[in-house]
Amino acid sequence: MTFLAAKDGDRSGLWFFGSFGVLFGTLLLVFGIKTMAKRAEFFKTIGEKISGKPEPQTGFVPHWFLMGAIILTVMVIVISILIMVIR
Repeated sequence: MTFLAAKDGDRSGLWFFGSFGVLFGTLLLVFGIKTMAKRAEFFKTIGEKISGKPEPQTGFVPHWFLMGAIILTVMVIVISILIMVIR
């Protein structure tokens, strides 16, 4: 899409599609290096520099706030549907 925007002369589309291409291309490059770090020694050193120090594992993550948000969202949707049906 970046190439087509450049070919068409659309400067705003060029920056828009180019910036998303760089964003997702960088993520793809990092994930590729992390995948190759398991196989090759060269990529292993790069992968260690990218990831940094591992954080300790968490034993318990409270999830009541997430469940509360889901329940609240479902209640709002159901109430909205009921209000629309009653009218």
